[in-house]
Amino acid sequence: MPSPLPVLSDAPLFLHIAGSLVFVAAAGRGIGWALDAWVRRAPDGVRPSAPEGPAGTPPQSGARIR
Repeated sequence: MPSPLPVLSDAPLFLHIAGSLVFVAAAGRGIGWALDAWVRRAPDGVRPSAPEGPAGTPPQSGARIR
């Protein structure tokens, strides 16, 4: 069914794009707030685990290399 009046400009397209950008910006802000809250909940005194040192020699299988 054709529209009763033809669209004479690109205004609906630009309004749709603007609305989409506002939605994406709001979602990004919400994700940022959620990540900030998640990071702040981390315990303060815990350091990331560091390697304890060289691993040493692996156990030998008993096979001989010729």
